[in-house]
Amino acid sequence: MLAASADPAIPVWIEGVLSPWMLGDFLGLAYWQWIGLLVVIAAGMVVDLIARSVLRAVVATVTARRSSEGEAAPHVRPMVRPVGVAAAGATWLLLLPLLALPAGALAIVESAIRVFITLAMIWAGFRGTDFLGGLLADRAARTENKLDDLLVPLMRKTLKAFIIAFGIIYLADSLDVELTPLIAGLGIGGLGFAFAAKDTIENFFGSVTVILDGPFQIGDWVVIGGVEGTVESVGMRSTRIRTFYDSMVTMPNSTIVSTKVDNYGRRRYRRWKETIGIGYDTPPERIASFCEGIRALLLAHPYTRKDYYQVWLHGFGSSSLDVLIYVFWTAPDWQTELRERHRLMLDIIRLAGELKVEFAFPTRTLYMRKEDTWQEGMDSLSADRPEGWMADAEEEGRRIVERFTANDDWRAGLPPPYTFTGARDGGDGGGEGGE
Repeated sequence: MLAASADPAIPVWIEGVLSPWMLGDFLGLAYWQWIGLLVVIAAGMVVDLIARSVLRAVVATVTARRSSEGEAAPHVRPMVRPVGVAAAGATWLLLLPLLALPAGALAIVESAIRVFITLAMIWAGFRGTDFLGGLLADRAARTENKLDDLLVPLMRKTLKAFIIAFGIIYLADSLDVELTPLIAGLGIGGLGFAFAAKDTIENFFGSVTVILDGPFQIGDWVVIGGVEGTVESVGMRSTRIRTFYDSMVTMPNSTIVSTKVDNYGRRRYRRWKETIGIGYDTPPERIASFCEGIRALLLAHPYTRKDYYQVWLHGFGSSSLDVLIYVFWTAPDWQTELRERHRLMLDIIRLAGELKVEFAFPTRTLYMRKEDTWQEGMDSLSADRPEGWMADAEEEGRRIVERFTANDDWRAGLPPPYTFTGARDGGDGGGEGGE
């Protein structure tokens, strides 16, 4: 298009002021035309250098307010090169008609330059998108909202898709390819094309749904369809999840929309349920003191949830009395949770040492008997029992229970439902405690 606007009188004037020897012919072109080609190429290179320098200075000035020069340079350098190349191509296209090349050669060279400029602009568009995406990603990294961490990569990929689409259109125009018959052909085969692109369309709308609904964010720990890991990126077609084996799983967005998403990254608390086994020979008073001491530890530790935790004697194990600890951590990540759990467990061990509470371990007692005397002993026991011994034994059990529960507060009336109050503090009500 630039070539068509050149004044045809300019080549005539150039031939009029040149020396006669420069009008000689070599391979179908005059000597001055060959020299002019070298000048045009050199002019394009000079314009390339100037465009790069100017663009680098402008972008550095714009980005200086938000980042230092060292941070902006990695984004700027890849972007200025294709812009300079495109400027050189535009210079060649502008100056080429001044050489009065033959019509056939001029048409071929102009088409090649147009293709060159289009490819350079596509390249520049890709680099510019990366530059803009890098600036937005740096800004998104400094914000607490993680929605922009999803939108920035998706925006970058969408812009590149549009750049490719427009680039194909301009390439077709540069090569004088008629797009109308191609579009008509697509219309005829539209049904087959739509069927082939069904999955792509589903994944695209799946990505839109993921962004709008927000079931997870970049960096969240999720379990999706049996795949567990952290979300690394969300694209137009798929979502990438980095598993804890360090492998990368790519899941189509259409699958994510129709699959249950378990997002561990959205947990308000991190639950810890543990059972501590203590010896069967531990006195009840010491068990109560041990449980209340653990409650006090949970109340004192900085990363435990203070409004709800449970510590109770929970069961009679095969070789231990089982104490249940049920607590929630407010730790922001797994490493902090592990550290705080470590500290709490050490304090529980110290508490057990102070109270002389021994932790139980699996034990087995082996009884041996002599078969020839065992049956005789059983017969003698049966013979020694007086009539009505069962009723007397049951009465003895009831008297013992009446004696050691006579002063318990639940004897006065039905206890109300349990209301969480934590460890006892200054005589306040709460869980079971002991002196």
